[in-house]
Amino acid sequence: MVNYYNKHLFISKAKLAELAGVSYRTFNRYLKTRQHILDALGVNRYARLLPPQAVKYVCEDYCIDLPPELQDQRVLQSHQLYQKVVRELQLTTFFEGKWTKITEIPPDF
Repeated sequence: MVNYYNKHLFISKAKLAELAGVSYRTFNRYLKTRQHILDALGVNRYARLLPPQAVKYVCEDYCIDLPPELQDQRVLQSHQLYQKVVRELQLTTFFEGKWTKITEIPPDF
């Protein structure tokens, strides 16, 4: 999954640990091994909320998929790949044994 990071959203360490499927203590031990990188990003060791650039680094390094509500959906919908896939789906789709033209993509796609 590709994460589209919200540039204005701080996320707590506890929430990231929950999304990673590990305990807060385990996640904190992982963060201690990356403290030199977090220091360069301007993150205090005792901070409870991580700024967007730190969230981006941690999610990519720890392979965490952010749920849609924590992502910037405007970036997703304006991305070229998304637009190309939607265009291709609108042109032709295989439905019930025949190719059918789709005129509208549902918003929950």
